[in-house]
Formats: sequence, structure tokens, C-alpha cells
Amino acid sequence: MTENPSDTVFDVVIIGGAFAGASSALLLRRWLPGKRVLIVERQARFTRKVGEATVEVSACFLHRVLGLYDHLSREHLPKHGLRYWFSDGCPRQLSEMTEIGPRDIPHLPAFQLDRSKLDEHLLALAGSEGCEIWRPAKVVAIDHGWPQSRVRLSVDDEERTVTTRWVIDASGRQSFIARRRHLHEAVPQHPTTALWGRWKNVVDLDGPACMGADPRMAGLQAVPPSRRLATNHFCGYGWWCWVIPLSNGLTSIGLVYNKALFALPDTGKPRERYHQFITTQPGLRELVAQAQLDDDDFLALGSLPYRATRYMDRGWALVGDSASFMDPYYSPGLDHASISVYATARLIEDDLKGSLEESALDERIAEHNGRFLRSFERWIGALYEDKYELMGDAELLYCAYLVDTSLYYLFVVGPVYQDIEGMSIPPFGLPIPQTRWAYRIMRGFNRRLLTLARFRRQVGSYGRQNIGWHAYGSAFGLKWPSRKSLLRGLWMWLGLEREYLFYRLRRGSVPVSQPVPVVATSTPTGTRAT
Repeated sequence: MTENPSDTVFDVVIIGGAFAGASSALLLRRWLPGKRVLIVERQARFTRKVGEATVEVSACFLHRVLGLYDHLSREHLPKHGLRYWFSDGCPRQLSEMTEIGPRDIPHLPAFQLDRSKLDEHLLALAGSEGCEIWRPAKVVAIDHGWPQSRVRLSVDDEERTVTTRWVIDASGRQSFIARRRHLHEAVPQHPTTALWGRWKNVVDLDGPACMGADPRMAGLQAVPPSRRLATNHFCGYGWWCWVIPLSNGLTSIGLVYNKALFALPDTGKPRERYHQFITTQPGLRELVAQAQLDDDDFLALGSLPYRATRYMDRGWALVGDSASFMDPYYSPGLDHASISVYATARLIEDDLKGSLEESALDERIAEHNGRFLRSFERWIGALYEDKYELMGDAELLYCAYLVDTSLYYLFVVGPVYQDIEGMSIPPFGLPIPQTRWAYRIMRGFNRRLLTLARFRRQVGSYGRQNIGWHAYGSAFGLKWPSRKSLLRGLWMWLGLEREYLFYRLRRGSVPVSQPVPVVATSTPTGTRAT
């Protein structure tokens, strides 16, 4: 801890020194070298946490905004896209399962992160660039005021008080400010839960156990990118599992499911239920056959999505997971953290420079809140609500993946790479007709896939391509590669619609407006609907 008991006046106090907090501090110190920034971190050392996979916006933030490419390339693993595995629920080998993924190495950098290592590096970097760090320490209370707030802290069991113009809450799911100001709320329309842990000695997807000892008789088809370095998704109706390699040799494996569609067996503790599920699923069973789950590194969350009803007001702001979280599918958490950090730091920078009158500051704060609240509502509505009804059908999920990811590259990633100030605008956040129509089109497309999923479950064709299908597409890029993937996704959608239309013409209408009543429970071979 940096001791400075005689001087307790700061320009910014940041609660939490991990990714969101340390990066906020770094940007403010770099942009405003004369300002005093204090980071208050509870933990003496960071422990392991989820959030290992970056996608292209957060990767851009890490290497272009924070300048961490050297650290990322030396201490973490490159990410080779997303890869999906499907089965019909029978005891299948990986080589029998349907596999979907890129056939090219990614055009843009992304990484599989060891989060505790990254968080330690960021915090140390913030300290080396002039931020003050009190650690281990915790915020006890905040007496909010303007233009100064009083922050009461506990440092080495001693209470201290500092004053500051701004408090940034980067405390993660603890949501220190949002909970105390009664801004924190659940998102019941997306009832997901997650269990995850780290495993030792997971089978290498690129090694001889999966590829075969003789390359002339490969078990899996050879593709240029590494399967192991991808974020691998093992999917079933109402659930999916991530498999993410880490640079320390461990592998993060998590199970996420929609509680309205799927349930683990209700016998045993969560760890036992999770272990039983992972070790009995097709594909996963092979990967963990000789692996051991780290007993000290298992966690579960009963409810995933939440949000704050405001992101900022005079004197305080929320960044990253302290403000909201949607779903780990597509790894949006670090994107949201990166965008909220950049946008918040830009606004506070202008205030601390004295370039904003009070009325202008209030307008900027209102604009900031509107953008992020609008973005959350539209993003979760367009992309995530009822998505888990597609998870067990390879064709439907692949179609959604192609369209979703192409649009992300074209309208989110592209603008950020063209102008870094695009980092301050959350997806769907602008109050303009273009973003409103983009939201409606994206939501309409995914709702249509939901209708097709329910139709397929009604007629028995759900998951018909879950065995033996290999779909290897081009890697996504900023322009033509993503346009090509978008066209492929739309063409695939037309084929799904053609199936639906032919059935209607042959047999008449099918009631698909409501989900098929189902209670799904895990079995040694997959899921069973009853």
C-alpha cells in the first residue's frame, strides 16, 4: 500500500483494481498526468475468475488503447475463433459429432486470458504510472456530494477518510454503489445460471489422442487453426459448455443453462452435479477422461444477468460488471467493460480539465446513461432472450452464429478499428433511426429462428444435423470476409424457411407460437425431454 496519510484529497477514487478499475486508472493518469487517482483493492492477490476469452472489441481495447500487446503475446494464449460441437445424445466420440468452426486463422487478434495474471499486470502498471494503490483495503461507505464526496475506507483494520471529486465503481458483481443506491436489478426474462471450474490434464484437441497417432488416418479432420486455442462450445437444448485453455496449462470448463429449459439432477452438491454432467457428455467425456477438477477452483452463480438503472451521476460512475452483465455466450463481458471504461474515462477527463459547464456535464451524464441503458435493453433483447432454445440444433445455432457475428464485425468492430472514439459508444446505444432499425432487424431475425426451433421440435426434425456434419467457414474480418459469412448465414436461413414452408404446404399449419412444454434433465448420454 502506498502510504500518504497527510494528503487525503484525490481527483478520482476507484473501487476495485482488477481489469475495469486498473484500466480506468491507467487511462485517466495517461490523459491527465497531474491528477491524483487512488485505487482501492480488497484482495492482497487476485484469485482466478471467469472472463478468460476476449472478442475483437475488448482485444482492440487491450492492445490499441492500453498498449498491452507485448504482455498479451508473451503471457496469454491467442484465440482461434469459436468452435461448436453437437451430438444426438448417444455415447458419441468427438470424431462422430457435428463440428462447426473456422477453417482459417483469425484475421484480427483475440486472446484466451489468465485473468488473475492480467489483472495483476494492469494494477502494477497503474502503480508504475503514478496511480496510488491501497491494498488490501476496502471501501466502507461513501458520503456522496458534489463537487466532493467523502469515502470512508478500512486499511489494515484502520479507518481512513479521503475526499474526491469522482468515485468509479469497478467492484464487479459486488456492485458497491448500485446496490447501496438501490439501482441494482435482476433480469428475469433471461433466467440463466452457470457453474465452472478449472481442470488439470485435459486432452489436447490438437494432439494424437484426438487427431490420431498417424496423420494419414486422422481422427478429426485437419484444419489450419488450432482447435485447442478456440473457445470450444459443447451444446445441447437449453445449455452449452465452454472449454477455454489457459497459459498456465489449466483448462476452464463452464456450464451455462436456461433454468426454464434445463435442470441438472437435484441430488448432490453443485460441484458433484457439475462434475457428473461434464464427465458424461459426448465429447467432453473424452477431454476430461484423465483430467482432475481443481477442488479449490469451482464456483456457481444461481442467476447471471443483472443491470443498474443508472450508470452515472455527478460524482460517481459504474464500469464493467458493477453496472451490468448479460450472458457469457459470445463473451460480451470484457467488451462491455472496455466500452464503459473508455466512455466513462472520456467524460471524467473532460470534467477534470474544466471544459464542461454544469449544464453541459448534466447533458453528458444523461446521454451516457441513455446510451448504456438503451444498449443493454436492445442487446439482450435482440441477441440473448430465448437463445437457448436454439442451442441443441446445429443448423439453427450455426445460422445464428454466422449472422450475429457478421453483424458484430460489420457494425461494432469495424467502427472501433476505423476510429477509436467508437469505443465510447455501446452497441445499439445511439438514439438514432439506424440503431433502432438495426435492433429491430436483429431481434426479428433471432425471433424467427426461435419460431423455426419450436417448429422443428414439434415435427421431430430438431437436431437432425447433430451427427457427422462438418461446417468449416471462413474467418471473420472487417469487410468482405464478414459480408461473405453474412450472405452464407442468410442463405442458410432461407433453406430453413424452405423446409418450414414445404411442411406447411404438405400438412397444414403447425402451432409454434409457444415453446414446447419441456423439463430437461441431464443423463449420462445427454438430455432427455419429458
